[in-house]
Amino acid sequence: MDSVVNMAMEQLMAGDNLSILSSKVGADEQSTKSALEMGLPLLLGAMSSKASSNDGANAILSGLADSAKGNSMQDMAKYFGSSSSSFGPGMLNSILGSSMIPIQQSIAKKTGLPQEVVGQLLTMALPLILGYLTKSSPEKEMKPDDLSKLLDEQSKMALTSSPEAEAMMKDILSAQDSGSGFMGMIKKLLKS
Repeated sequence: MDSVVNMAMEQLMAGDNLSILSSKVGADEQSTKSALEMGLPLLLGAMSSKASSNDGANAILSGLADSAKGNSMQDMAKYFGSSSSSFGPGMLNSILGSSMIPIQQSIAKKTGLPQEVVGQLLTMALPLILGYLTKSSPEKEMKPDDLSKLLDEQSKMALTSSPEAEAMMKDILSAQDSGSGFMGMIKKLLKS
């Protein structure tokens, strides 16, 4: 199975995409690339945690359907240049919940980017991740269990292949008291 994060990063690095995205958020290309390399595995981990419940899986499936309509993967320069790509913020908050602030803070600390810029990058990358998840699914119509399994495999692959994201998660975990929710799920992934 291909890694969703690798496919997304390849597309983000192709042509002028990184330059356009960096300009859109007002950051330099290297910091933007670093933030995405750390942030995309964390997005998948958060989605995997959310998909472990039927309600969460159904919310993500709805996002997958919306991303298929928007088809941001076809013309990324147009997608990044438009202001209409706005379904991401609500869904990003829904997926990351209370973990969003520590994740943004950690990425900001490592890259030197402001937290708001990190949030913008994750918001803009979310539809791309959703699009690749749709393409990666062997099922034409995913059910909640199919989605949960796919996200579990993809998040393990992403965190294992990104030492920076994995190290960042360990730092975040050491500052967390709770072993439940998203952080608890990431703790389990890091141990397996």
